[in-house]
Parts: sequence; structure tokens; C-alpha cells
Amino acid sequence: METSCAADHSPNDAAERTTVVALDQSEESFHALQWALDTLRFGVSDRLVLVHARTSPLSHATGFGGAGTERRFFSINPVPAMDYDNGYILGTEAVISMERSQEREINAFMDKAMELCREKKVKAVKHVVYGDARDVICEEIQKLNANMLVIGSHGYGAVKRTFLGSVSDYCAHHVKCPLIIVKKPHEKSHLKN
Repeated sequence: METSCAADHSPNDAAERTTVVALDQSEESFHALQWALDTLRFGVSDRLVLVHARTSPLSHATGFGGAGTERRFFSINPVPAMDYDNGYILGTEAVISMERSQEREINAFMDKAMELCREKKVKAVKHVVYGDARDVICEEIQKLNANMLVIGSHGYGAVKRTFLGSVSDYCAHHVKCPLIIVKKPHEKSHLKN
């Protein structure tokens, strides 16, 4: 899915520079986009590509979606969801409902990101691509011949990174363009008297 944000952008414009910002519906990735828009200079013929890797909702349901998920057996059948000894059979209606819900959430987040680009008067396009975030980002960087990648950091410690992996760390080792990892400042806790 590709959508343009600028009315004055024509297909004949040759982009001088392509900057990719990786988004994942988190505050950290949105902060990375805000940082890029506030810090980097975008020329008239430069383009900003907002990349979101969309996974199947079942990857979260089966425990491959990150922290707080449990690994369970799932099967897709044309019957309502049922529990068989801690395994589940999901009906096709449940899967379709999960897919539609995820699509609405992604579209709302990406629309918010595109609106921020419009406010800052930066030409942007959005790419929502199915697949693992690490692979999607690296493939999009290569396809677009991007000049730079901006990505947020969730700030995982060594243990969480070991088990969950770090998309920014993976990209740092695999993309062939400069990479900026943007950390969201920690909110200062208020001390009680």
C-alpha cells in the first residue's frame, strides 16, 4: 500500500534523497518520526517513506508477537473459537475479525503519521508491507535505494533483547545505508514529599 501525502508531488520528480522511517504503532516509533521531521532537512525533491511491517494477528496469538504472549497451539477452522486442552481452534470469522481490527489500527496510526508530515510540509508516502519487521525494513531500504533509515528504540535491556530481539540492532547490522536510532527520552518521575 502506498499513499502520497503531498499534492505537488508528481511521478516525474527525481528524488535527491530518500529517508525511511520505520513505524510500528509505538510511542517510540512515532517519536522517531517527530525527531526526523524536526531535525532533518528535507528538500523539495527529497522524499520520506514511512514503512510499517504488518504481521498476521495469528503471530501474536501464537506467542510470536513479543512480550506477554504465551505459546499455544492454534488451528484455523470454520467453527467458533474453542479451547481444547489449552490449544485453540479459531474460526475463520474470528481470524477475519482480527485482521480487520489490525488493519483499522494500522491505518489510524499511519494516517496520524501522514498528518504530522503534512503539518511539517514534508512529502511522504506510506508503505504497509506484510512480514517480519526486520526483513521488511531491510528489503524496503534496498528496494528504495534509501539514503538513510530512522528507527525508534524501545529501550529493551540485554535480557529482553536476547529473547525478543531488537529490530534496530538487526537493521544496524544489515542495512547498507546510514542508520539513526532515536531513543525516546524517559519521562522524569515526580518525587513525592
